[in-house]
Amino acid sequence: MKTALAIALIALSSAGLSPSQDAEKDSAAIPPEMAAILSNDRAYEAAYAKADVEALVGFFTEDAEYTSDDGRIFSGKAALRSCLQDAFRTNKGAKLAITVDSVKPLTSEVLVEKGSTHVASKTGDVAESLYTAVHVKKDDQWKISQLIETPMREITANDRLAELSWLLGHWEEADKEAGVSIHNRYQWASGGNFITRNVTVKRGDDPVLEGWQIIGWDPVEGAIHSWTFDDAGGFSQGYWTREGERWLARETGYAADGSRSSADQTITKAGDDRFFWESGNRTLDGEPRPAIGRTEIRRVKGE
Repeated sequence: MKTALAIALIALSSAGLSPSQDAEKDSAAIPPEMAAILSNDRAYEAAYAKADVEALVGFFTEDAEYTSDDGRIFSGKAALRSCLQDAFRTNKGAKLAITVDSVKPLTSEVLVEKGSTHVASKTGDVAESLYTAVHVKKDDQWKISQLIETPMREITANDRLAELSWLLGHWEEADKEAGVSIHNRYQWASGGNFITRNVTVKRGDDPVLEGWQIIGWDPVEGAIHSWTFDDAGGFSQGYWTREGERWLARETGYAADGSRSSADQTITKAGDDRFFWESGNRTLDGEPRPAIGRTEIRRVKGE
């Protein structure tokens, strides 16, 4: 199924321009060979929507060769035709999109295109891959001569959390007047798909409060999600958003006695070894509570 869909996507080659970009360009400024390929894009999309296998096969040369991302090789139009027919038997009506990363002219009659493909079926299944396609000009028409598809590396939760990896390590905030210090230790959980944070508040050398936080990627909401717990029995959760070097976590939760709380926690990176933390829009059982002003937190070096 994916094989044929990928073939379909490659035919949407745009010589460096995606279909949406094409709409923004002045057609008069596009070189003739690019205009021809863009015209092919629209025709291919129409044929694909109709599951018109013969029209689709017509976009390839007679000796075209396709290598799928699982290593299978399809040589010639007959093999491509069979591949497409098998795909449409089970996946008719799928939608396709293409992202073109580059198009390099090798000669006046040969173009090499690289990019990625995204195919969404009617059932909601999605297939993505990377590709390299060679287009040749035959009888004044551009045809696909060779197509090589490779698997797109899966984006893991670890990749999603990479923007917070600078937090890894030991951080400390001290209130000398009160004789209190707050220690934050961030580290990867086993498997590397969550960041864990341990918070210890000490008066002198004696711990007086401890808390734990788990930071992960929520694939349903498409956002960073955190869960925080304290040793008194309270807990909260929140979603994170980023703006430059500033992260905002909107949290809601409950104290051990059942009272409801909410707050906006903000972390602002100020370098490799320090960040600022502040908390606003705080409520307790729906009643406003005082904000906590900006506090500087520094990395404990040498650990």
